[in-house]
Amino acid sequence: MSGPSRRRIREFALQVIYEVEVGKTDATKVLARYIKEEELDEGPRTFLRGIIRGTVRYLPQIDGIVEKLSRGWKLERIARVDLSILRLAIFEVLIGLKDEDITDAIIINEAVVLAKKFSSKDSGKFVNGILATLIREKEQWRGYIEERRKGLKEGEEDES
Repeated sequence: MSGPSRRRIREFALQVIYEVEVGKTDATKVLARYIKEEELDEGPRTFLRGIIRGTVRYLPQIDGIVEKLSRGWKLERIARVDLSILRLAIFEVLIGLKDEDITDAIIINEAVVLAKKFSSKDSGKFVNGILATLIREKEQWRGYIEERRKGLKEGEEDES
């Protein structure tokens, strides 16, 4: 992938997801603006689009996982930057973009680096703790997403 590093693309992704969350704006519009402003080549643009679209698509399931793994913390209490980082990392770990070069360890490391760079001094530990638990229980959480995804499809079919 030429152009910005994957770390830099994850920073863009964090900024997009954060802006969507805080500004209650449309992800497609924010994503298009970032792609245009950063003049991204095809590889980085595809990676960024994939992470954003996947995270947004699975947001209800991802948020359910964050609430369960954060044990006693409601989403509203989690710092918006930390929540955005967790959302992106959980998407990459559980669903991902089917890139074997991106291991769980890389995803966790990148998320912790983002938390330390863009959030509070304790955010790295918080993000690391949640994602470490996610990895230990990975298959359970993949099943959780799949069950809810099927439930949504069935619900949509029932309404039509």
